[in-house]
Amino acid sequence: MLLDRRRLARLIELSALERSLTGPERLLREQDVALLIKAAYDEASEAARAEFMARVQPMPTSAWPWSAVQATAARGGGGVGVVAVPKPVVPMRPAALILIRGQVESADASPGDRLPNRGTPEGAEWEPLHRALDAWDTTTITKWIGPQGWMNPSGATPGGASGTDHDGATSGAPSGGMAPSQPVPVDPGPPLWRSPAVVATGAVAVVATGVAVYALARGSSVKRLEDRINAANDQEGER
Repeated sequence: MLLDRRRLARLIELSALERSLTGPERLLREQDVALLIKAAYDEASEAARAEFMARVQPMPTSAWPWSAVQATAARGGGGVGVVAVPKPVVPMRPAALILIRGQVESADASPGDRLPNRGTPEGAEWEPLHRALDAWDTTTITKWIGPQGWMNPSGATPGGASGTDHDGATSGAPSGGMAPSQPVPVDPGPPLWRSPAVVATGAVAVVATGVAVYALARGSSVKRLEDRINAANDQEGER
């Protein structure tokens, strides 16, 4: 099976930012969210796409595209007399994870993104990773992302040989003979809003630039996806 580790690392990053970013910074990072969704949606199976749509359609359209990477939800709560009782926030898997886990096979896929199928004898040692994905345990997931591909905490790769990844590079113990304490997570790249050019222009220019870049970066697949979500919500409103 395919599980794009770079895409997953970016989802972990954006999911964390969804809980903290506001104002111009949040607006500017929307392009990263849209591009991630487009790439994952284009390469997902029809079943994964349908499941993803079922998840995001009930969410407010005003929250799109951040709703696709949202990993928490308020549930229950209410008021007792005049005293407001806060709604508890519960963890959940981001909707975009459905697309990433539902990636179709491709000859162009990175060998380091390949894992044995879940439920097979070969996939037994990778079950902790799948359980971490089920629970959206990002700390555990990150520990399994190696510099050249998926790698369990003991240093073994899906190929079965500890220390050599699918690309033929050494990924276990370095030349000094000491194994790393944990795999190095894939760097998803510096946030765009941190670049000196963006920071120097000031908040007003950041907003304008973010809107323009986001509009240009949105592909037809994302636009069609948004149209389907809006149409579904309109139908719900007419009922």
